[in-house]
Amino acid sequence: MDFVIVANAWGAGVSNPTSKHRIALELARRGSRVLWIEGAGMRAPRLSSGPDRLRLVKKVFRALGGPRRIEVPTRGDGGLWVMAPLLIPLPRYGWTRRVNGAICRGVARLVGRLWRFQSPVLINYVPVLAEAMRGWGARVVYHCVDRWDAFKMYDAAVMAEMDRRCCRYADVVIASSDELFARCKELNPNTRLLTHGVDYEHFAQAVEIRRKGEAEAGLNRNDPVALGNTPHPSTDESHRSSHQPSGCASVQPLTLNHSFRPRDLPAGAIIGFFGLLSEWIDQDLLLDLATACPAAHVVLIGQPDVSVERLKGAPNIHLLGPRPFAELPRYIAWFDAGIIPFEVNDLTRSVNPIKLREMLSAGCPVVSTHLPEVARYGALADGAVAVAKSRQEFVELVKRRLAQPVSIEERQRISLEMAGETWERKVDEMMRLVGEEEGRDGGDLRFSSSPGTDIQQP
Repeated sequence: MDFVIVANAWGAGVSNPTSKHRIALELARRGSRVLWIEGAGMRAPRLSSGPDRLRLVKKVFRALGGPRRIEVPTRGDGGLWVMAPLLIPLPRYGWTRRVNGAICRGVARLVGRLWRFQSPVLINYVPVLAEAMRGWGARVVYHCVDRWDAFKMYDAAVMAEMDRRCCRYADVVIASSDELFARCKELNPNTRLLTHGVDYEHFAQAVEIRRKGEAEAGLNRNDPVALGNTPHPSTDESHRSSHQPSGCASVQPLTLNHSFRPRDLPAGAIIGFFGLLSEWIDQDLLLDLATACPAAHVVLIGQPDVSVERLKGAPNIHLLGPRPFAELPRYIAWFDAGIIPFEVNDLTRSVNPIKLREMLSAGCPVVSTHLPEVARYGALADGAVAVAKSRQEFVELVKRRLAQPVSIEERQRISLEMAGETWERKVDEMMRLVGEEEGRDGGDLRFSSSPGTDIQQP
């Protein structure tokens, strides 16, 4: 089966693949031919912004370069190609959206004919390119992965209308969370729930990394101690004795071979998060957490796209910036508590956070704000997921986790809970959805792998 995927810039997911990147790569690996069309932006660029101007220039050069093949081990004549057609970056106007949709559809059809694609399935991730879905002539899928009208940076009215059109134009809508499923199903009865997956084998390495590191250091695994090489002011003994609140784990830095623990991780207990530091991160919560646990370190891995100056003022908050995807297990292995510090609003209530599955696959227990898609994991072994209904409860749950660290055996059990949540399995489910006969009754069928279970069809 051949596919045309309309999504964001391919390069945006090279260092840290998104769900759409994972799906495209998996489709290509199993022998499908996949053409990835880099769509238009969700907002107009600001010419006064240096980064926006640079993105425009790069887009022009990618367009002039034509299709480029992405190296993917694949079966048969499968493969993955990326194209960046020149589109008008003014999504606010209806005429530009119609023109962009026609360009996107025309380019995809032309390339498909040249490469002899056989009735390629169109999967759209970009609401402002809803018009590309009209008149496609083959199976059309809208994969809804975000509450687009809830982003502060986008025009809410435009995004809401485009989201509605995508649902109506699609033969099948695939939603990544219960909230999105309910919204989309009101517009298209042929809506299905398919939650995100995880690169399980990649992140599960973290358990063995931690096991080897602890063995080298000769740790007593029942003690809440930390591993590291470089002393840090916030782990100084006098500092802890005078400022450490009750319930926050005491730490004793130990020497550890850097082949296991990255050099830029501070010595001491680690409260960790990785991912884009964007508008949905509750910075006040992070500051509260850092204040309540001065003997621990709040480590944030990822690229900020909002101001984080306030966070830089906290001595035990560490902004490490982005790290290569290949190295993430080495970092998560030393998280004593992983956190999902999202604000709770219309946007995040619809989020199905991939980072949750990645941290759990690494054997790392997680404390999250009250997100519905996280709460469904509350029954995992060893209390692996804790969900807080307030900032105060969030801080208390993190302190409790630091005071009761999980053993290697517990980390292994937590990791195994995610073994059935792989992207391979998610793509199996997607292929089944895409292959359904048109004209089904559109019943309330859900394909959502819950922890430790087979596919549920409530």
